[in-house]
Amino acid sequence: MNESAKKYNFDRVMLYLHDQIKLLPNLESKYIGLTMPFPRQAALRNRMIESIETLIAHDGDVCIAVHFNQSDAGAIEYENIIFIGMDYLHLKRIANFMNRQDVNLNIKDTCILYRECTADLNINLKGNHSRITSLNDLFAGVEIHIDRLEAGMGYQYENKQVNEDIIHYCCHKDDEEGKELGYQLFVKSLDYFSRKLLAEGFVLGYPAVDSKIKIMKASCSMCFYRDYYYTSGAHVSLKTAMQQADWQICEPLMQIHMICNKLYFEENSFFRGVKNLCILDEDEDDYKLSFKSRLSTIIDILEEMYNHKKDISDFHIELDSYVPVEGVTQLKEKFKVIYNIAKWKDELEEQEMNLAIPPV
Repeated sequence: MNESAKKYNFDRVMLYLHDQIKLLPNLESKYIGLTMPFPRQAALRNRMIESIETLIAHDGDVCIAVHFNQSDAGAIEYENIIFIGMDYLHLKRIANFMNRQDVNLNIKDTCILYRECTADLNINLKGNHSRITSLNDLFAGVEIHIDRLEAGMGYQYENKQVNEDIIHYCCHKDDEEGKELGYQLFVKSLDYFSRKLLAEGFVLGYPAVDSKIKIMKASCSMCFYRDYYYTSGAHVSLKTAMQQADWQICEPLMQIHMICNKLYFEENSFFRGVKNLCILDEDEDDYKLSFKSRLSTIIDILEEMYNHKKDISDFHIELDSYVPVEGVTQLKEKFKVIYNIAKWKDELEEQEMNLAIPPV
């Protein structure tokens, strides 16, 4: 590969990685969504996707995801579309907007945005990737450390690899420009795929809980400069390393502050099940309360808490942390965020065309 072609490909791939990082979903502090059944008919599905595109153009904080099942052969069957918002009040605005688009989205159909987390925080995880062909060989490896961030912080990346001499060629050892371009491309790929893998999860596809990936060591060797080998080497070696961690499904633990009527408090069975309830203040008629609750415990009464103005004069809920789901929770369907709605529409149309083709 001549120098001009190498630089052209380098610029193209770096721009691609930069654009892909911007496409990653903003799930910081998002913990709740609305579900609706996935439309089976093509006409209904296309109308739904058009409405979703209109919604996203109107409200950039909305994220779209799906629940799906996947056969051993890889065929995907979508079950639900999920509209992820910032909080319950945001979901109400989403539902109202979609209803004006003649899409029946019910605020009662709330769902939890689970997360994946690992307790393997004090060890380094190693992964590698090799690809041997008749023309070029690839050997890439990483050693990473995972740190937990405060709830709502999202994903962070830090390159603690201090040795910049991590790019090696079996041939053309004196290609100093290729080594410099390769170093920049490999480090950029490590940044992108660290965030992407955390966003896509490892168990059922839920995003990893707020995490920071530190690259402790990294290296990439090949015979000749190939830009796509750097992206492939970073992706697979990082994935191999992250999969070694013991990932588990977690749910949000919420901090609730509210003021409610004393009689309402005393007669409501929900409060009798709250273990850490604290009465901060009281007057003749009202209690000022504070407590923590799993989102799965309180999600079904959020509408009452927000709308029962007669007995609840103030209600505020925020994300506190994440805790492992309880054993009774049966999560089976896979989850994924749809980054690019237009691309997803094309994939659905291709899938439908393949199903229409009779087997040979």
